[in-house]
Amino acid sequence: MIDAYHMITVSLIASAILGLSLLIYRFVYPKKRINLFYLLILLMILPLISILRKGSYQSGDLSLHVKYAMQFFDNIAQGNLIPRWIGNHCASYGCPEYIFIFFSPYYIISIFHFIGLSFLGSVKLLLIASFILSGVGMYYWIKDELGEKSGFVAAIFYLFAPYHLIDLHFRVSIGELVSMAILPFLFLSTKRWLDKKNSNYFLFTALLFAFLILSHQATALVASPFVLIYGMLKVKISRKNLIGLALITAPFIIGGLIATFYWLPILSESKYIFYGHIDQIDFHPFLQFFYSPHRFGLLFQGHMGELYTSLGYSQWAVIAFAIYLFFKKKVKASDKPLLLFSLISFFILFFMMTKISNPVWNLLYFLKNIQFSWRLLIEATFFVSVIAGIVIKYINNKVIVFLLVFFTIFYTILNWGNRQTEPQINDTVLRNQAVFTDNSSVELTTPYWVHINFDKTYQLPQGHIQILSGKAEIRETKRLQTVHSYIINAQTNVEIKENTFYYTGWTVTANEMVLKLNYNNPKYPGVITFKLPKGKYLVDLEFKNTNDRIIGKMISGISLILLITLFIYFKLVKPQRR
Repeated sequence: MIDAYHMITVSLIASAILGLSLLIYRFVYPKKRINLFYLLILLMILPLISILRKGSYQSGDLSLHVKYAMQFFDNIAQGNLIPRWIGNHCASYGCPEYIFIFFSPYYIISIFHFIGLSFLGSVKLLLIASFILSGVGMYYWIKDELGEKSGFVAAIFYLFAPYHLIDLHFRVSIGELVSMAILPFLFLSTKRWLDKKNSNYFLFTALLFAFLILSHQATALVASPFVLIYGMLKVKISRKNLIGLALITAPFIIGGLIATFYWLPILSESKYIFYGHIDQIDFHPFLQFFYSPHRFGLLFQGHMGELYTSLGYSQWAVIAFAIYLFFKKKVKASDKPLLLFSLISFFILFFMMTKISNPVWNLLYFLKNIQFSWRLLIEATFFVSVIAGIVIKYINNKVIVFLLVFFTIFYTILNWGNRQTEPQINDTVLRNQAVFTDNSSVELTTPYWVHINFDKTYQLPQGHIQILSGKAEIRETKRLQTVHSYIINAQTNVEIKENTFYYTGWTVTANEMVLKLNYNNPKYPGVITFKLPKGKYLVDLEFKNTNDRIIGKMISGISLILLITLFIYFKLVKPQRR
């Protein structure tokens, strides 16, 4: 293992090289202006150097996501184009993980792997691409709103926000990172659709919203009202202007319907897993939003896995200055709506992250699936970055602008790398770790019929199938993610335990006759058991689509066809009538 603090030296050297290169450029071309977009690209590389090292690194979920990606790819290779079940999980009994976890990151990883990258390399590439795209999206959106300088500063604040870096190197929440990349592009596409009424942007907005839902449902749930309100700022809504409301909502309705195959099963089936029974939300101490107790407040990830949810020091400074500008009436009328919208949005989000908002969480019970109140830092960070872009527009002193950007970047330097890298970890090592979790606790996507005292009730099974009573010869003939096949020669009446957790969709057939399966055996709660009379059988266990999953896919398919039809109509038919 490599000491995490070696990366600080690497980061300092890389920063010094970049700074020296910029000085040389200014010396060689004193009259030539530095392209801010190119500078942004160079700066965003600094926190990515750590990811390029060989192997894995200590984090919340990097290795876990690699293992998830492996079985997601296996599902696709076995013909399950919309994976639902992960077989080698929940102490090898399997769980309906893919029904409830984000989809699109694993599809992207699968594409990367298909073209030749390792699974570990594919996950790393997704992290890098998401981080870069988040900065690019914020730059172009705020540039479109406020100008190039504002776009550059907003992107810096977004990229180097403590929570963004924590997600990248410490938590490695790939769903959150992908959603952070989508958000600015969604706002940009919404703006251009409402400004230009171009069918391209209608298509992009609908697809981006669907992509956001598939990437991280919590982010989509929280961000949706803010995007719609932003759209209302662009179109004056009145009783006589219902067309404006339709223009705003239409792409989001279609985008939401395209993602029905994903969210409908979540809504209808969450009651069947432990995740659907969360009854409280997690809050972090109030002061941690202002200051981290580690390394003089500069390290936002503790040595023992602690997470500190600081918003950022520059971020609080620009919020204070933005409030000053607003009440001193120093903001142009054209910028006031966006500033007011961003400030109100931020303070709503900040309030919801504090413990005093608990009654609101209890009232809006459906929000509890967000699980951690500090996940709202995604949207809070987003709006603070917008505020920074507006504030910088009213600071004409180049030295102050430089110092603000410099400070925003370099006070986060301890968070540019992970704690420790593990160069010996590769796909083979991770694939051979057959059981992805031990049996110390239930996973949140564990079926609710499973006993909550998981560590006391379950032992890692010695095989896929066991005889509970009677005498039989069993030979396994097929073991796919969602199909398990056996030839069973029952010499007496037998009771069989197939070491798979029951979940709605699992069926058992013997010689093509549907058997009654049991998952309420008091000795093995939640595990599939079934009985066979004496005889020889071809037994198949298959995880099939339920009605809600079938309906969801139908709605998604029809909605996608509708979107394509509307696009073709506005692109080809409507122009001919002008």
